[in-house]
Amino acid sequence: MKKLFNIIICALLAGSAYSQSLRVSFNGNRDFQVMVDSKSYNSGNYVDNDIVVNNLAGKHTVTVYRKNRNGRSKKLYSSTINLITGQEVHLTVNNDGSIDREETSASAAYGNRNAMSDASFNEVYRNVNNKWGQSSKMAAARDIFNTASYYFSTDQVRQIVELLNSEANRLELLKLAYDNVSDPDNYYRLQDLLRSQASLNELDSYVRNNNGDKTNNSYKVAMTSSAYNQIYREVSNQTTTARKLSAATRAFNTSENYFTVSQTSELISLVTGDNNRLQLTKLALDNIVNTENITQLFSLLTTQSAKDDLDDYIRNNGFANGNYSYTARTAMTDTEFTNLYNTIRKNWLPLTKYSTATEAFNSTTNYFTTAQARQIIALLSSESNRLELAKLAFDNIVDQQNFRQLYDLFGSQATKDQLDEYIRTKYNYQQ
Repeated sequence: MKKLFNIIICALLAGSAYSQSLRVSFNGNRDFQVMVDSKSYNSGNYVDNDIVVNNLAGKHTVTVYRKNRNGRSKKLYSSTINLITGQEVHLTVNNDGSIDREETSASAAYGNRNAMSDASFNEVYRNVNNKWGQSSKMAAARDIFNTASYYFSTDQVRQIVELLNSEANRLELLKLAYDNVSDPDNYYRLQDLLRSQASLNELDSYVRNNNGDKTNNSYKVAMTSSAYNQIYREVSNQTTTARKLSAATRAFNTSENYFTVSQTSELISLVTGDNNRLQLTKLALDNIVNTENITQLFSLLTTQSAKDDLDDYIRNNGFANGNYSYTARTAMTDTEFTNLYNTIRKNWLPLTKYSTATEAFNSTTNYFTTAQARQIIALLSSESNRLELAKLAFDNIVDQQNFRQLYDLFGSQATKDQLDEYIRTKYNYQQ
């Protein structure tokens, strides 16, 4: 990650060390554009490709575009940031289009905690990974998280903890690492590293009792399967839509009820009517533990007006955090898709087929259902080509909750794992 700034930017940053700021760093020599609300910034206009925008109090919409050789732009990232005093959001735009996000605070109580650089973390990670046996790995990881001068992002903590197989070891490390994390509000995302509800409850209790001066107000644990099944049955057993709506409303109005996006979708699906579903979706947002996946809720709604209403509600009520990047998405019509499919299919050479399909998925105006994307990807016989197209297609698919239906296009488990890792890492996709 770049640390060098031009003289002007250094002066601006030093003069407002405790102001609210957005910093965007660009790796490589690709042409990127950043929109902060309605103001545009181009990467090529800044020495060292670093942009700093200071004094950004409150909520702001940040969008990052990448321009290709034909001058066309593709949206890579869109999110609403809500900056408090002394906070900085740092986006690093990599040459491959992936984006890393860090948040730091200059709070005197919590301290200015910056997660270690990628180079430093890679060295620490290798130190643990190269140990023989789980006990040696555990000892090395324990030493690292016990080092007071080491600070980690939540994603970095995940990578180290995943090296341990034992639930008890993972739980111990998650407790130990919490005091060294730079983004405590994201710590709940590590819950999927634990399998038992008892471990989840113990970690939840630890975080709440050791929160200290950290501003972690979003750490939530989804209810157990048995508790959720009881609520699901209660809603499902109601005899009319009105009664189902009332029962689901009670469930989402109960402040101690926390749900995953998947659980939320199942409950809301029991109720018919876009207006009813929209009402429940808005109500449920405050009870969802994995808010990075809330874009999956849009598939519950059938009309574009309802989807636009939900998007507006999310952005204006503080739920558009992290990688939230919903835009109005409607899959192309059958006629449009058939024409595009035939254009790709009629290419004789595999390389030309691949190039045409790549162009289709790179288009910022093309949206596909999973079934449509599948038909295009299946036109290529090469496993590596299919993998690259599947990666490229993910951002253009309107029903991302069905994305894993594409996995049987691949014969190798290694390829399936690689694709799964890609969507988890780049898009924070958890389902």
